[in-house]
Amino acid sequence: MAVAAIGSKMAAGSADNINRVYDNSNTSFEVTAIERDADGNPTSNMIFLDDAKVTLSVSATQKVFDGTVGNENVADGVVYLKNDNTDYSFTIGNIAMNENLGNNAIEISMDSADCGKAVVAIYVPSDEFNSIPVSGPTDIKIDMNSTVEVERLGFKYFSIIIGIVFILFITITCACIKEKSTVDMKTASIGEMFKALVQNDQAMTIVITIVLANTALYITSNLLIYFFKYDLAGSNWQGNYTLFNTFAGGMQILAMMLLFPLLRKMFSTLKIFYICVISEIFGYLVLLGMAITGITNVFAFFIPGFFIMSASGILNVVITVFLANTVDYGEIKNYRRDESVIFSMQTFVVKLASGIAALVASVCLAIFNIQQDSASVLDMAGLAEKVRNSGVLASIDNSSVMGLRMIMTIGPTIVLVIALLFFKKKYILNDEKLQEISVELVQRKTKGM
Repeated sequence: MAVAAIGSKMAAGSADNINRVYDNSNTSFEVTAIERDADGNPTSNMIFLDDAKVTLSVSATQKVFDGTVGNENVADGVVYLKNDNTDYSFTIGNIAMNENLGNNAIEISMDSADCGKAVVAIYVPSDEFNSIPVSGPTDIKIDMNSTVEVERLGFKYFSIIIGIVFILFITITCACIKEKSTVDMKTASIGEMFKALVQNDQAMTIVITIVLANTALYITSNLLIYFFKYDLAGSNWQGNYTLFNTFAGGMQILAMMLLFPLLRKMFSTLKIFYICVISEIFGYLVLLGMAITGITNVFAFFIPGFFIMSASGILNVVITVFLANTVDYGEIKNYRRDESVIFSMQTFVVKLASGIAALVASVCLAIFNIQQDSASVLDMAGLAEKVRNSGVLASIDNSSVMGLRMIMTIGPTIVLVIALLFFKKKYILNDEKLQEISVELVQRKTKGM
């Protein structure tokens, strides 16, 4: 909202926008009205308005009229206007709609600003669709005001403001806060830090477990957008993807805040770890089963989402507890407490897991020839093809869909099984062992060791 407000303010004072009007005297229009259902998805019902009298007014910068340039997989010069990059309003006969009314959309493509042809797709709710005359000339008026410059200016000046505020507050922090240390402790060298970590076999066990557990989750999260776009599909896939992500993030937070304390009253931390890993594995198998059986309702996918994301949230807490335990273990073994070394590794290995998962996702996309935004900009032929497919872009083939499902479900499941077996074999710090360590540490302090 802040970006949009700043961008609108800066764009309002700009004289760069120019207005162009297209009508039947200078442009041949191919107009199609497509019905939308209550969920915002286009239906197969459409009306081809071949005899429409169209007036299209476009306000935009010269860059928009110059067309798209870059790697959007379309020819340079394509002008592609839609509800995502414009403020718009349109009338079809007696029907008047705009972006604020909801459940409507519009897409317009021209191979160039002066090509003399335009493909127009207008999506309207059922009631309005049924009011469109199916024969005879229909008056259509469309007004579109490009918001591309608003976004560019908004992000530009918002970034400048954030940069200034950051420098200001960092300066205040450095100038006003002085460290006063009363502890005389020898600073460890880089070599000593790595040596301390390597010699702490339990810390290494947790580090490897963190890498495996997070790699499994990140593989799925990196591929999730493609799953919603190409497997569940539908024109509302972006809304479903956002809704699922919101639910998943909320479950992760609530699990850390509420579920973990409840489970801790009934189980040891070690048992909670096993419960969470098994829960994630179960969630992945349910996700795969639902995808194979053709379920497309996003709310149904909240079920595996609950098992995966709540378990992941709790694991974040549990693994931090395990890392704390390895600090005491390291002090017993190496006669030195290395909290900074051990806890700094948590951030490092999370980044490492993210990198590994990104590599796996990239390989998956390359092997199965999946692209995230191959149709972010549509030329006239592309938009016409989309209209013929009832407003849905052509999807990937079945083998690619199945490969995507396997990588994002079976892949993480295998990684989690490896993590579970590795942890079970290597981790020895159960409650009894921790009690022994605690007693020994107290005895050392008593003896002045």
